Amino acid sequence: MKLDNRYVRVLDVTVPGYDSTLYHIHENPYFWVSIGDATLRGNNVDTPEVFPIEKKHGEVTWSPAVSHRVGNIVAAPFHNITVQVQGRDDVSPGTSFTATPRPRGYQAPAPLDNDVVHVERLILEPGQSTGAYTLPKSGILIAVNDGTVSISSGGATARPVQMRAGEFDWHTGPVTHTITNTGTTRFEAIEAVWK
Repeated sequence: MKLDNRYVRVLDVTVPGYDSTLYHIHENPYFWVSIGDATLRGNNVDTPEVFPIEKKHGEVTWSPAVSHRVGNIVAAPFHNITVQVQGRDDVSPGTSFTATPRPRGYQAPAPLDNDVVHVERLILEPGQSTGAYTLPKSGILIAVNDGTVSISSGGATARPVQMRAGEFDWHTGPVTHTITNTGTTRFEAIEAVWK
């Protein structure tokens, strides 16, 4: 577990090749981001049915609360970032959850949008910047691949950040920031905002 507060529980999960988790409970709904491709088999605790789970690198998947186990049926380790929604953002007033203005680098369509969270995919080429934008509610930025960025928030001096795939940056409440790819490779991330 990497973070646990009243809004979010973030789990950094790795299942070795040809191994599986034990049965476990997600007591709240969650989404997960696959870091690398995944070829899995799942089984819910209340049914003997085994179902396939195949995901591409960077794919975002939503799940309701569930008790289950997951098996990795290939040699490569399965890595994901699981983001369990612990509660709604009641700190930030208003009902808007969309970034204003829309940042450069957001891709269409959004990979996930439901009544709990709104998720965008951000891709920045070397030297590219989002421009300043405001997220009106709490949220998380998860790196899908390794990258070097600078992040400036609220007019403060930009801070350099070396993000490895699966690392994240959480903020509680509204934030205005700019993200710039200061590295030499494409930077891809998932940015989720609570509703």
